[in-house]
Amino acid sequence: MLVSACAPYYVKHQRFFAFVRTEQYAKAEAELASSRRAKKKKNRLLYLLERGHVSFLQGHYAQSSVYFLEADQIDEVYKKQLGTEILAYLLNPKLRPYQAESFETVMLHYYHAMVFMQLGNYESALVEGRRMNLRLESMNLKTKDKPKYTRDAFGHMVMGFLYEVSGDINNAFIAYRNAAEIYEKDYSDLYGTKIPLQLKKDLIRTALQTGFKAEADFYSKQYNLSSENVSVQSDAELILVVESGWGAYKEEWSIDFVFSRQGDIATFVNPATGLIFNFPASSISSSDASNLAALKVFRIAFPRYVDTPPFFRSHSVSVDGKAYNPEEIQPLNQIAKQSLQDRFMKEMGEALLRFALKKAGEYALSKENKEAGALLGIANAIAEQADTRNWQTLPRTISYVRVPLKVGKNSVSVQSLASNSSIRNDTIKVDALKGRKYLRSIRLISSKQSLVAN
Repeated sequence: MLVSACAPYYVKHQRFFAFVRTEQYAKAEAELASSRRAKKKKNRLLYLLERGHVSFLQGHYAQSSVYFLEADQIDEVYKKQLGTEILAYLLNPKLRPYQAESFETVMLHYYHAMVFMQLGNYESALVEGRRMNLRLESMNLKTKDKPKYTRDAFGHMVMGFLYEVSGDINNAFIAYRNAAEIYEKDYSDLYGTKIPLQLKKDLIRTALQTGFKAEADFYSKQYNLSSENVSVQSDAELILVVESGWGAYKEEWSIDFVFSRQGDIATFVNPATGLIFNFPASSISSSDASNLAALKVFRIAFPRYVDTPPFFRSHSVSVDGKAYNPEEIQPLNQIAKQSLQDRFMKEMGEALLRFALKKAGEYALSKENKEAGALLGIANAIAEQADTRNWQTLPRTISYVRVPLKVGKNSVSVQSLASNSSIRNDTIKVDALKGRKYLRSIRLISSKQSLVAN
């Protein structure tokens, strides 16, 4: 029972994830729909995110919107309930209703915007873009604990795409300018993701289109690009977002701590890592402190993201015999790990004190009754688990590329070289009108040959 209770979230839903990994989305959705565990109230938001995503991947856009809309409402209005939070603090973090990570909320708005684009509802897509912007602004205001992931370049890129497709070049320029700054100041150092060459061109081109000649000249000099090399010379254009691979997942890991008390300070130390947590002695009673000192060493569980290897080495997009190479714009796996690391010390401190008090009570009981103490120890082991839930069907990385189109029917080929040297071929059909821009996405997980996408 203990082993089953401690199993990571992805293990408990391994059939669903196995279907997604092999791109059997209909079976994946059926599996998720039949899962009682996934539908529990505390997992409702995560269920809606996954359900909306697999519906989107099947092309069921109207249904996908229903799930994303409810997920958005829960994510927007969710407020911690005092009773639930107290119970979670005393027993188990997994009792809390699932709260989306900041980058997951950005992805929610991205997918919902893409749904509206597919439905031809550009205004609603722009609304999602604006709501994404509000989310990004709120992230940037959270500076109390000085997290490193406070700005998301991909979110601004998506807003730029949406504005440009709808014909609002002025706001597209602003979005691209914001994205460029984040790549240069944040992404380059944190994740090693440089500003894409295509974004440099997009920035200069939209500056010229809006009449911002001074800005265009500034960026031309900064990036060493002439205006002749950035203009689009085609009847129509496809902005293709390439979602590649399988996102990171959470697992549980354990850390050993040694307790000591000196004067008014209670200290927990992990000698291997050098982690030190200090609490006021008033946080721990004298009897609990004595029991903790007798235990000497105890272990606490915490979640961590496990990286997934890249399934594909490269992608190439071609039309009419000319190839174009997508450039990475969102290293989701690295962002996920950084997001968790940003709050590690705060959450570890809270979990440490909670678990330490449990262990002190367990030790005190065992001195009076070994059997009762053992039973309490088992209960505590089951209750004190790391929260390993996450939106796992997200891609590992996201890239984009601009492809010129001709008026009429276009067949855009996407060729992907897998790590095992196999080649996957996909086709995207676009019936283009003169002067129009089109925004599409393609999800590539396995070496499976995909059906033609419209």
